[in-house]
Amino acid sequence: MDHVEVLREKIARLRAEITHIQELNQEYRLREWNGTEAQVAHGQRHERLQAIQQELIQVSDLGRRIHSVDKMREQKNRAQMHLVKQERAS
Repeated sequence: MDHVEVLREKIARLRAEITHIQELNQEYRLREWNGTEAQVAHGQRHERLQAIQQELIQVSDLGRRIHSVDKMREQKNRAQMHLVKQERAS
């Protein structure tokens, strides 16, 4: 499983959701009058944006960990290849 691709897809979904929320918020701002229902929905969108922000922080942390693990694997593979080359040279 390609973890980086999963993270990219997650980010793409969150971006699409942010765009949709921004459009709804723009409509809310352009109305001359907003009833209670519209105000509640606006508040819920604000809360969702905050939740998305937290999700993006988590995705960023995961991305750093994946990068770190990949880098460690790469270094380990290089070290093993170096040992193999040394053994062949002996």
